[in-house]
Amino acid sequence: MMLRVEGLRKRYSDIEVLRGVDLELREGETKVIMGPSGAGKSTLLKCINLLVRPDSGKIFIDGEEITSKNSDVYKVRQKIGFVFQEFNLFNHLTVMGNVTIGLTKVKGMSKSDALLKAKEVLRAVRIGEELWDRYPAQLSGGQKQRVAIARALAMDPILMLYDEPTSALDPQLSMEVLSVMRELSKKGMTSLVVTHELNFAIEAANSMAVMYEGRIVEEGSPEEVIKNPKTAEARAIFNGRSNYVLV
Repeated sequence: MMLRVEGLRKRYSDIEVLRGVDLELREGETKVIMGPSGAGKSTLLKCINLLVRPDSGKIFIDGEEITSKNSDVYKVRQKIGFVFQEFNLFNHLTVMGNVTIGLTKVKGMSKSDALLKAKEVLRAVRIGEELWDRYPAQLSGGQKQRVAIARALAMDPILMLYDEPTSALDPQLSMEVLSVMRELSKKGMTSLVVTHELNFAIEAANSMAVMYEGRIVEEGSPEEVIKNPKTAEARAIFNGRSNYVLV
């Protein structure tokens, strides 16, 4: 089991965002999380990466409890790749600079080794050499997001988290990013993906979880949950999509 979440709770002021979330993800699997805005999906991902500390509950990564008081936050984050909605690239650095900075500053790699690693992951996400010296402002949204994925992959994570990675992109650019994510899933990268992309869920995910008001209300295979939801909450989300046909 690569990821296990037990009874996770998080409150902001008088609003309980996570209300006892339990979740499991095996090594090599891809799980998609879907749910309405405000369901707690992004907060869950941030808790798993310790960007947000849960109020109670436990999170285990590769058998280690990362929510324990003795857990090293910085070592935990080195194991987890996080791809945000808004890319979060360093605007003053080139594509190559964005990918190598973590390798040299965090992992302590030599510049030459960092360059070799960066070239490998950039090619893996289909960012060609002609783009390596460009700055984020000179890239399309799809290119920026693929660079963000490359930056995460360069750190050799054991788990990838994606928070609505295509929400800021138009359909064509979304396809570029989702195609790369599919390839990574097929290669066995353990991934937890918050998305609204049904096509990606059916093609690439092993399982799906539906979140509603801070809880996971339904789990199953993507086709099963989308086409035959069992809970009222899931039916509300997939209403009108029960005859969804993969294209």
